[in-house]
Amino acid sequence: MPQIGCFLKKTLYPMFLLMFNASNFYKFINGDDMKSIKIALTSMFLILSSYASAVEISSNVGLSSDYIWRGMTQTNGDIAVNGGFDLSTDNGFYFGTWASNAGGAGANYSMELDIYIGFSGEMAENMTYDVGYISVIYPGQDSADFEEAYVGFNIYGLSILYSDGQNNSPSYSEIGYSVDAGPGSFNISYGEYEDTGDNSLVGYDWNIGDFSLGFYYYDFEADSAGSMTDDDGAYVSISRSF
Repeated sequence: MPQIGCFLKKTLYPMFLLMFNASNFYKFINGDDMKSIKIALTSMFLILSSYASAVEISSNVGLSSDYIWRGMTQTNGDIAVNGGFDLSTDNGFYFGTWASNAGGAGANYSMELDIYIGFSGEMAENMTYDVGYISVIYPGQDSADFEEAYVGFNIYGLSILYSDGQNNSPSYSEIGYSVDAGPGSFNISYGEYEDTGDNSLVGYDWNIGDFSLGFYYYDFEADSAGSMTDDDGAYVSISRSF
């Protein structure tokens, strides 16, 4: 306990003082100093993970008939193969990476790589939170890269997510609900992607042994001023975590 108190006083307290200085806070929330933010988040993860009594490493792999993200195909309707690794501590901090083929016909890239760091925990029974930062990278097409700071809550199956786009990138908000139904869970969500469009998703996730099968229907309605077009369809996925 004295070590944790010393850590809070010498590390986190000065960080919060710096963050809530008016000019620095403005830069923080508007993404003007992303390099410093990334260094701070990574340092916090490494330091705080040293206080955890256990560190867990997990991985996942998946296959889907299409890669749908926020209602938009990322593979031009083709099959997607994905996988990732996560490192988490028992005090709630996590760091991970995830990758998938992406792009499809006409794109200047063929892969998406996500790197994220965050903190999650339980506020009360059946009430959780998740706060983090993600960098989405498209090797070979730097102009398509973007970053978001996100916060999410899950309250008795009701999920709420807000992702703040950094460096003038659009923000995204989503609300959803999931409920156990038969051998799996039924879920539905609605999201709004700033200056891009709205999307709805209805799905059913079915766990069979070590595998998870997903069946989904999506609908995307593009903003009239954007470059996207309306789209809808269905896709299936199969995944496994290790």
